[in-house]
Formats: sequence, C-alpha cells, structure tokens
Amino acid sequence: MTDTTQQLALGRQKIVDDLRVLLVDSEEMLRLAANVPGEGVDALRERLGAHVETLQSALGDAQHTAQQRYRAAAVNTERYVRRNPWRSIGIAAGAGFLLGVLSTR
Repeated sequence: MTDTTQQLALGRQKIVDDLRVLLVDSEEMLRLAANVPGEGVDALRERLGAHVETLQSALGDAQHTAQQRYRAAAVNTERYVRRNPWRSIGIAAGAGFLLGVLSTR
C-alpha cells in the first residue's frame, strides 16, 4: 500500500469512528430524554452539537484533501502526456482496443 492509500484508509476510519460516537451519543440522548428534566436534555444537546461540529470539520478536511490530491493527479497526468505524447497515444489506443474487445463479448 502506498502512503497516500494508507492515509486515505486512516482518514476513512476516523470518519467512521466519529460517526459511531455520534450515533452512540444520539441514542443516549434519546434514551435519557424521557427521564431527565429540561436542563439535562440541554446538556446532551450541547454534547451532540459538539460531535456534529467535529464531524463536519472532519468531513470538510477530508473533502479538501481529496480535492488537493485530485488536482495533483490531474497536473501530473497532463505533465506526463505533454512529455510523452506518442506513448500516451499508444496507451490510449491500447486501452481503447482492449475495451472494444471486451465490449464485443
């Protein structure tokens, strides 16, 4: 696995873990809401709100990182095609041929 793949996997796992914590806290809030006066419900709502903000921040960071990686891949691809135009044409032709053969089956 490359470093990038490992980082993406760790980021995905962090988001999943945050979603699980959010779900557990939401279930706790619902369970306790029936037995706790208004002050306790307010505290649970604040706690849940903090988790939601953390999750939104994590998702925003993940989106920003994905956009940066996409841009870097696009720049590197364009650079490769400009430096190796004939090789790029050959690769595209080979991929097109392979897809044509596979689609006729």
